[in-house]
Amino acid sequence: MTLTETGDILARVEGALLDPYLTPGEARARVASWRKLGVRRVLVFPWLLDSLAGEPSEEVEVAGAVSFPAGGATLTNKRVELLECVRLGAKAATVVLTPGLVMAAEASALEREMSALLSTAPELQVRFLVDLALLSDNAATVFARVLKEIRPSHVVTAGGVYGSPCGPGRVSWFRARLTQAVRIAAWASFPGTAEARAFLDAGADLLCTDHPERLVGGGA
Repeated sequence: MTLTETGDILARVEGALLDPYLTPGEARARVASWRKLGVRRVLVFPWLLDSLAGEPSEEVEVAGAVSFPAGGATLTNKRVELLECVRLGAKAATVVLTPGLVMAAEASALEREMSALLSTAPELQVRFLVDLALLSDNAATVFARVLKEIRPSHVVTAGGVYGSPCGPGRVSWFRARLTQAVRIAAWASFPGTAEARAFLDAGADLLCTDHPERLVGGGA
């Protein structure tokens, strides 16, 4: 893969800074390093947003991670976190939906949760994260149907936190059932450009990873 192709991939990468022990100084240094690679998006816990407020907004889009990692907070708590993301200058937020509702294919309850979250911070680019690898085909299909009416900017197809990783094949399967108005952000380790390209070819629009640097010089 050429340097141009690698740069095109990095431009579609969001670096995740979700180590709970990361210091503000370390976070700023990591963002600066990733920016030099061409990464223009980062995801952090809300408490770090203030520390990254000095990052040039035209160079780095900072997003807040809401109810990470498990999504077990109440709807009220999630809404408060979204409002904090707005107050602290985030441009986007990734919210972990209540896993039990997604797993149980509770369409009405999911509609209520997602509608409330989107209306809380309409100025934010709001994404909803689900552990797609754990969902049954029925639960994932019901979720895709709900998204025909409730449309976040992205669905983040995470996997591997509590089960097997979510591979490109599962992303492709979900893309075929999802309205085109909703984009997909695929979450994976991306040890090299080959895996990253596989996710993009499967229909992902954005790539989320803890290690964007692995995309430089890794994988054919």
